[in-house]
Amino acid sequence: MNTQAVTFLFPPKPEWLGNEQGCPPFDVLNKMLYDAVVTHPSNTDPSAIIGKLLLIGRTYSASVERRKTNGEMKDERQALEVVIAAAEAIAKSQCARMLDEFSWDQRLTPERLPEVVAIHRELCSALQLANNRENSSLASKYLHFHRPGLFPIVDSYVREGWSWVMEELEQSYRGWRTFGQVSRYQDWCVRILTLRDLLEKHTRQPISLRRVDNYLLSIMSLDGQGGWGLPKLLG
Repeated sequence: MNTQAVTFLFPPKPEWLGNEQGCPPFDVLNKMLYDAVVTHPSNTDPSAIIGKLLLIGRTYSASVERRKTNGEMKDERQALEVVIAAAEAIAKSQCARMLDEFSWDQRLTPERLPEVVAIHRELCSALQLANNRENSSLASKYLHFHRPGLFPIVDSYVREGWSWVMEELEQSYRGWRTFGQVSRYQDWCVRILTLRDLLEKHTRQPISLRRVDNYLLSIMSLDGQGGWGLPKLLG
């Protein structure tokens, strides 16, 4: 972390928390993704799944087309063949049934963690059939847009931002580099719940998982050096 450029990360400035779609000017883009999922909610129709995988995966730099080869055997498939295979695997999985147990507006709690983690693992297993990767980040993003209140996004940006906050608060951030693994998604969810509680205590208002994500992305952009691939915040 560039300690000269980034200081006083907590408590957050109000603009760092953004709104329920994100931080301007990217909140409109996120709203488009949320709306697309609402319009095409099916996780048993391969065509709908293909559209959502491409929209969410490519927008959030977690494309399912990225694949891992076995040994020296080269994967000769075209990118869209991988997408189709992933969509078919999701359609045949238990993801749709498991997601349907929850409404759009339900909120992540410690009691719901086992089910949330199980759905994430089920989706990761389906995606792995297509590209032979772990897909934890893609799965978290895909699921987040289906149930925004239940699934925290995990990727290298928010993990790094979270570690900065914990460092400033003089709390442990041990293991943060591995929270992107499928087997560590529950650990990540626990940390996000703790941070959400901290934000709610400070702001004295409910904080959504999207606004936690906004916060972590916002402080990452404060670096201002472009090294993270995030633009410096406007204003």
